[in-house]
Amino acid sequence: MSDATAGVRSGGGGWRPPGAIALAPINTWPPRPAATARWLFGFPGYLWPYNAFWLLVSVVTWAYLTPELDAMAQLELGWIGWLLARNLLFVAVLYGALHYYLHVRRGQGDELRFSARPFAEDSPRFKFRSQVRDNVFHTVVYGVPTITAYEAITYWAFANGYLGYPGLDLAASPVLFWGWFAVLVLLAPVIHALHFYFAHRLLHARFMFRRFHALHHRNIDVGPWSGLSMHPVEHALYFSTIVVQWVLALHPVNALLQLHLAAFYPALGHSGFEKLRLGAGCDLDGGSYFHDLHHKHFECNYGGSLVPLDQVFGTFHDGTDEAHARMRARIEARRRANA
Repeated sequence: MSDATAGVRSGGGGWRPPGAIALAPINTWPPRPAATARWLFGFPGYLWPYNAFWLLVSVVTWAYLTPELDAMAQLELGWIGWLLARNLLFVAVLYGALHYYLHVRRGQGDELRFSARPFAEDSPRFKFRSQVRDNVFHTVVYGVPTITAYEAITYWAFANGYLGYPGLDLAASPVLFWGWFAVLVLLAPVIHALHFYFAHRLLHARFMFRRFHALHHRNIDVGPWSGLSMHPVEHALYFSTIVVQWVLALHPVNALLQLHLAAFYPALGHSGFEKLRLGAGCDLDGGSYFHDLHHKHFECNYGGSLVPLDQVFGTFHDGTDEAHARMRARIEARRRANA
């Protein structure tokens, strides 16, 4: 599939997919049961392969790469350091591999890439005057320790009975326990989407944006390492999605999955490509054009296509010229009101 058949590339190197952005079928009204079922259970869809893969990663991580829960009842440098090293390896492999394949080796060229412009070099906007080095620095130096801190606190709290409803007799209620576990697995991407929208809107408040979120928005043309390139305060707010599972989860894996979604979604979501080509006839959804528009215009698409909050609050941009005109009119009206 070429750019000519898949979408439109402008003279300035920008590309957009054909047609308007559509929300997930679960948000349509009147309901479309067949389309919703295909989206839920089809390939690719809500469950397969992306979210099922991250669930598998979380289960394997818990079973083989995490100390026994009893050993984490005391906050000790040994096991916390192990979590930090493991998380650093995960991030380096995932983010580094995507960056290498798509932007160094250029395995897909510019096909389905939102911007053909190279990453900024010798730019005073970025630490070390390099967009990629700046992104790697903020991800590794601030992002990975924040992930680890939330994970360590979670295990310590479970180990000491502060989380997980310790008064519940799980031996007498296995159906309740594993049923609720499955429900939270299915809801984890929705929880992430809801938390991300409201946290993101907060970060766009003037006092928050200038102090913290502007660092992430230095990335107009994004790549994998842009995903977690944030101010430490934004990292703390973004990864606080795990706090929802502190309230809901019966098992640490539910909390770990919630944290993994927040940690790993941004790599492919900021890949700069609409799809990742895995082989003939097999494409994995990559960077969402929905979020790419947010990086370009700032004033739209604060959430994602899974939940319709941007439509509810009037900030939805579906990629069309009409939507762009509505966004500009909304911004101008606000400026006049504040003049």
